[in-house]
Parts: sequence; C-alpha cells; structure tokens
Amino acid sequence: MAHRGLWKSFAVVAMVALGIAETPLLAEETGGSKKPVGGGDGVSFSSESGNFTLQLGFWGQTRFQAYDRDQWRRTSRGILTAPIPVENVGLTQLNFDLPLLRVYARGTMFKPWLTYKLEISLVENDEGLREVFIPALDPTGSQAVLVRAGAESQDGRTVKLIDDYIDGVPLKTVGFRLGQFKEPFGRQELVRDTDLQMTQRSIASRFFAPGRDRGVELKGATTTGKIGYFVGVFNGTGLTARANTDSSLAYALRLTGTSEGPYLDIESNLDAPERFHAQGGVAWYNNSQRTTASSDPLDLLGNVEESRIDADLEFFWKRRVNLLLEYYQSRIRVDDSIALRMKLICFGAYNQGLTTCNQQGYNAQTGLLLGDHQELSARYSMVDSDRDLDRDRQIETTLNYTYFFNRHVLRWSTSLSFLKLEVNAPGSSGLDVQKGDASIPTIAPFPNPGAFPGLTDDDNKLLITQLQWVF
Repeated sequence: MAHRGLWKSFAVVAMVALGIAETPLLAEETGGSKKPVGGGDGVSFSSESGNFTLQLGFWGQTRFQAYDRDQWRRTSRGILTAPIPVENVGLTQLNFDLPLLRVYARGTMFKPWLTYKLEISLVENDEGLREVFIPALDPTGSQAVLVRAGAESQDGRTVKLIDDYIDGVPLKTVGFRLGQFKEPFGRQELVRDTDLQMTQRSIASRFFAPGRDRGVELKGATTTGKIGYFVGVFNGTGLTARANTDSSLAYALRLTGTSEGPYLDIESNLDAPERFHAQGGVAWYNNSQRTTASSDPLDLLGNVEESRIDADLEFFWKRRVNLLLEYYQSRIRVDDSIALRMKLICFGAYNQGLTTCNQQGYNAQTGLLLGDHQELSARYSMVDSDRDLDRDRQIETTLNYTYFFNRHVLRWSTSLSFLKLEVNAPGSSGLDVQKGDASIPTIAPFPNPGAFPGLTDDDNKLLITQLQWVF
C-alpha cells in the first residue's frame, strides 16, 4: 500500500510519453530503425508522430562475496588499566546478494531534446529514519515506546525511487536537468553502475561523492564539446529526507575539458574511442546545515559547513589501456558555540580544540582490454577522514577480472580487494577495542593503541564474483 504512489507515477510517465491521445506503436512498427528486443535497450514505443517515445527496461546484479575480516577484542573485561591484553578472533562471512535490481522508464516528449527518466530500485531501503511514539497507556505502570525504522534497520527489500528527472538540451551550450538525480561531483560516481570497470566503486568515491539529491542543474558545452560545465542547486539532504530540513541549500559546480570531442563518463576500455583520448575535470561542492531554533533548551545552536573539491584526470589509449586518477579534499567547519559536535565528526580535530576538520582521499585505477571479451584492472584508493588524527587511514587495493559475454548487457566480474583499516580508523575493530562499551570505560587518553600490546590494523580481504544482466 505504501508504494502505490511510485507505481502510479510510473504509469503517468508512460501515458505522457505516449502522448495519451496519440496511438502508441512499437518501435518496430514505425518507420524508425528497428532494435532487437533484449539487446540491453529494453522495449521501445513511439507515438505515430514520433514526438513521444518510451523505453522500458530493467537490469540487475547477482553477487556472491566472501569477506575475511579481523576482529580485535579485549581478552578480559576486568582489566581496565594498561597494559590491556587483546586477541584477534577474525572471521569469514559468506553471502549471496542482489546488490542492484532496477526498473526504468525513459524517453522523449514534445521535442527530441526534451527527455525524462524514472528509475526505481526493488532491493534498497526507503528514505530516512521513521519514528513512531506510542505513549504509555498506564502512566504509573508501562513505559512509552519509541518505534524506529528506516536507515537504522534496512531490510533490503523496500522499493526506492532512484532517478526522477526531466532533462532538456535545446542548445548544446545551454541545457538543464530538474528533479532527483546525481549531483555533478565525484567523477567515478557519475559513471553509470552498469558501466563500472569493477564490481563496485572505490572507497574514496563512496566516502566523498554526495550522490543523488533533489534540485536543478544548468549544463552545457562548447560546440566542439571540449569544454563543459555543470552548475547545480540542491536540498543538501541527499535521499535521507524528502524535503530540505533547514534554510540553506547545497551548491555544486563542475568544469570538464577534453583533448577531442565530449567528456566521457566511462571507465572500461570497452567503451573508449579507437584513438587516444585525454580528459579531466574539477568540481566544487558546498553544503551548510543551519540550526537556528529548537524547543530543547539544552540543544546546541549553530552551523556546520562542509566544502569539498574534486579533480580527475583520465587517459584512454586506443581502446586498450586506460589510466583513471581522482583526488578529493573536504573541509568541515563548525561554529564555536557547537564545537562539541566536532567530537562526533573528527575526533582528532576535537582533541586539539579545532573547529575545522580536513579530510582527503584519492584513487588510481588502470585497465587492460584483452581482445573484445576480457579486461583486467587494478585500483589503489585511500581515505583519510581526519588529518589531525594519526593512524586513521582506510586503504583499498583491488584486482579485477571481467568477461563480457555481450558487452555490459551480460558480463561476469570477479574482484579481490585488500582493505586496511588502520587502528584508529572509523569502522575498525581496533578503534572499537579502545572505545570500550557500556560496561568497559574508554581508556584515557583516547585513542591510545599503545595501551593494548599487540593491537594492530585491521587487514581484511573481500572477494566478489558478480553477474550483471541488462534487458
């Protein structure tokens, strides 16, 4: 019942695309070019005049993964002063998964340059955290209940709206996009999921790229396509909230340049041009969270502002070899009145009494196409989420093999990643050991891995084998 609105929206788009009053025809019945059904382009329809078109399709990925990870823990809960003995009780997790399963509708309406897209995920959690407060029936007895669901309890089975936008390019130099879509920041994030060179994006891309949001974007390029631009204004909440939660907006700017022709949002050498192609881009993103009023007299009032920059450079050599480079930097600033919040964002900066936190990351990726069906690729990626804290980096080294049965329409990929979480890195079991829990106090000073003899970094390994299919 909760998701009828999405399917109604899907039906409305279909009706609009077909022109409602005009007779819908299969593409094969029109005078246009014929496309075989099942070749990765879904099923296409067109109005008799050709002013309205509709393409329906779906695609998915089936994955098996083996995750071998370290798990540090204290050997005794009763020892609370250094030296505190620890042990590694690491484990291997085996899992079958459907990471992506999506249905889409796209096409043109009224004009050839006016397009639309609606894409729905069938295996992702819905937006945001929902709370339902149930008051106590008997004030002297039973307690009230706060039911929380959403981001904290993702079941992986909820329908979720991914893309929903109108795209217009009346002139090559000036165009627009309006609705819900990816912000123009993070080069690897802007490559379609189906066209990635590996089974998943780098840890740096997943950490720094804001992803999708709701807003409007102006875009365009020179007549040769060598220089392009994107300027966008967004809610700044991503997909965690339907509406903006404060009085500020997020802003994004991206500029691109190429040696020849348009900038290519590709990774695999399979999609590269036959001749040498070089390109690059720079991007800027700014988002402020403003708190100006609260009913809680103890609430901290103030602003949190984040600015990010991104630079990328790509080289493709005659559809055989490529080199993809990307660098990220982020700076987070909080007001003096809410400096305590820095403790949750960047503990190293907080320990030094700073109200700013600097973050950086990068990834370097290369690939070699063997014939028309096989590609080998490798990647190195790093994230430093708090440059004022030592030994807190996350490092990824990945090797990948892909066999293309039918280009990206049917492909099988296998990747092996070595993931190092330094002992003070977010998410590492070494950091959890130092934090303790409700019954074990945090050792002072924190973090202090030297108080735990033998405690080292988490050295994890992740094996993924994945089949992708597109209809």
